[in-house]
Amino acid sequence: MRRELKIALVIGFVSRLLVSPFFAHPWDMYIWIRSGELALQNLNIYVVGNPVDYPWGFYAYPPTWLYWLMAVTIMAKIIGSLMFQVFLIKLPIIVADILVGYLIYRVGLLVGLGEDRSFKASLIWLFNPITFFMSSVWGMFDSISVLFMLLGIHQLIRGRYVNSGILFGVGASVKLFPALMIPPAVIYLVYRSKRASVKEAILNIILPSLATFTILSTPFLSTPIEYFTRILQHTKSVGSFTYWVLLSNLVNLSSFWFIYVIIFLAGVIIAYRRFRGSEWNEFINMSAATMAIFLAVSPKVNIQYLLTLFPLLTLSKNFWKYRQLLLNYVIIVVAGTVWIASSTPIFSNYSLDYLGRIFIPQTYEFGVAGILFIAMAVFAGSRFIVLALHYVGFRSFDIRVMSRWSVLAILLIFSMMLSIFPTPLGVSLPKTPIRIAIPESMDAAFIPGSEASVDNYLENYDINYVVLSFSPDFINTYEGYRPERDLTMYLRFKTGSNPWLYRDLAWLIQALKERGVKPLLGVYLRVEQVKTHYGVHGFLVNWTTSKPEILGAGSLLLFNTSITVENKSIPYSEFFAERIGKIIRDFGFEGVYLMSWYDWRIGKVNLSHVIPLLSSIRGQADLILVESADSTNDIRHIHKLLQYADYVVLKTAPWINTVYYARVDNVTLTDYEMFIRRVLKTLGPSERARLLYSLYVFDFVEGWATPAAEIQVEANRFYSLGLRSGYAIYYASRYVPYKVTVSEMILESLLPEIND
Repeated sequence: MRRELKIALVIGFVSRLLVSPFFAHPWDMYIWIRSGELALQNLNIYVVGNPVDYPWGFYAYPPTWLYWLMAVTIMAKIIGSLMFQVFLIKLPIIVADILVGYLIYRVGLLVGLGEDRSFKASLIWLFNPITFFMSSVWGMFDSISVLFMLLGIHQLIRGRYVNSGILFGVGASVKLFPALMIPPAVIYLVYRSKRASVKEAILNIILPSLATFTILSTPFLSTPIEYFTRILQHTKSVGSFTYWVLLSNLVNLSSFWFIYVIIFLAGVIIAYRRFRGSEWNEFINMSAATMAIFLAVSPKVNIQYLLTLFPLLTLSKNFWKYRQLLLNYVIIVVAGTVWIASSTPIFSNYSLDYLGRIFIPQTYEFGVAGILFIAMAVFAGSRFIVLALHYVGFRSFDIRVMSRWSVLAILLIFSMMLSIFPTPLGVSLPKTPIRIAIPESMDAAFIPGSEASVDNYLENYDINYVVLSFSPDFINTYEGYRPERDLTMYLRFKTGSNPWLYRDLAWLIQALKERGVKPLLGVYLRVEQVKTHYGVHGFLVNWTTSKPEILGAGSLLLFNTSITVENKSIPYSEFFAERIGKIIRDFGFEGVYLMSWYDWRIGKVNLSHVIPLLSSIRGQADLILVESADSTNDIRHIHKLLQYADYVVLKTAPWINTVYYARVDNVTLTDYEMFIRRVLKTLGPSERARLLYSLYVFDFVEGWATPAAEIQVEANRFYSLGLRSGYAIYYASRYVPYKVTVSEMILESLLPEIND
């Protein structure tokens, strides 16, 4: 090994060690720490009964990394230092980083790159800002799987096929990407170089890989469906370093997953057919093509996935032959570096103080950093397409077309971002008598015990009511105020870093009241599925689902039924209302806000299942608010609801209904306008004063945001039609990317139209 490489390896190692204890990705590092703790409790982390009970339980990787996390947990208990624990977690990643740098040099010599190019390829890895950041700052472990991938390639080239298969299996048991090297290895050995038969390839590469992966997975194979479902969980969501991050806001990708699978398979087949030589460089080309095409078509691409691509690119002779490959590599690295730089304010500079939180409490507007964060992801995604086109044979087409596409994409992003980040003032709403904010849950808006989080929230939303919403099981199972009891599992959204106890809820209610804001008890009147990504979405409903007699179409609760309690049959509406009243009195809520009692997919509006509850609540709550049905075809149900509730909140959601859900059943802004006019004509002044409208700003569970310009248009329009009493801002969390203020000037400017 040349002296310069030894020096580079030492510098790379020491520089990474020096910064490693002080920084970490706030969410990923939290998952590593909690996953190690869970695993040591003899829990099968892949089948934790209810992810709401263990929000960090969605560890979605094969188990080899988990084994290290368990060992770190044991060692960290002895020292008792968070920085020491973070350092230990990162240590094998950093070691892998350095060994990968050395292996790139060794493999480069074997595939004929020569001394100088092999050395340069090693330096490109060691001092690439992305590889450095991932191991020493972020704490993502892709370098370990890359290490075993390169060890497998090294052994493959040396003719040690069984060793190669075993190493690929170990790599796949860390992260699945090394498994992508098996198809090009088999095809190259059998059909290109004629170094092995199909039988030999299966026995010496495929079977050892599968056997190794199986052995390392053995502790969890007693529940194979849950195990493989969990490690493939990431395939269901969109990554943060791809053009799909923009498209996913416009298209529901879950319905079209098979399309990009087909495109990927077609791409690699075309690419493989183009490589005809028998040199080992052709195998490297096939492997690089596999990874490049994957990054180009897969919606799930995160920046750490680049670590698998980088060595394969730089070890290819084509990388040094074609200027286009080198140029696109540099562009991807620059885009990734800018992406990382723009992520630091979002993640509070990766400080250990924010472990377990998605964003810092003060984050409401991402500004330039947020725009760059998305723009660089889309721009890098276009470069992946360029690389893929290169490998499938369109070397001239990709430069001409994709460069223009990249520029157009960036312009599109900035135009979209301008609609989301309109002005420093954000969205300006009328200062009506009733202004309600409805976060998806307390955890989406506040931090337990943090007065600053309450002040920050109210600074961003000038409101006088806040709805704190819960699962129906919070009501169904409530037995009295117990200060230390956990209620986190009843929240629709939670990160898992801050458990909410009964006493925390009582504190929050008091803190809001001290600031002149009235807290309302929000209750979801339906069951929804639990989702796990960037936190846990969905709430505990075990009690509810154990009684199928109270569940109707669309998983709606049926309050016109009876349940058996202590061997007595009682109306479910009375049972539920009594507990609502007790919660209101015990915690100090000002009233109740009933949500999600209707599903637009059902079509016809039927009140028979919810009216009994409204009737029973009247003696339990001083203030009752209820949503209307999400329909522009039924006026009568609003008249009926007004007989039982103090206020009815119209579910006016034209943007999400037409753009996100692609509904065609009369839910455009014009349809809502016509509907509101018809409703108001049938109501007297006192009833009009009890009608509110709603604005849907940002839904973290579904993953969409309504542009600020659209919110402004809807607010102005609904107010001008005569809905003057107020509005409810749905999903008003601390993650909304624009400020929501109020202004009496807006109100005055709309008065002439109202009078007309």
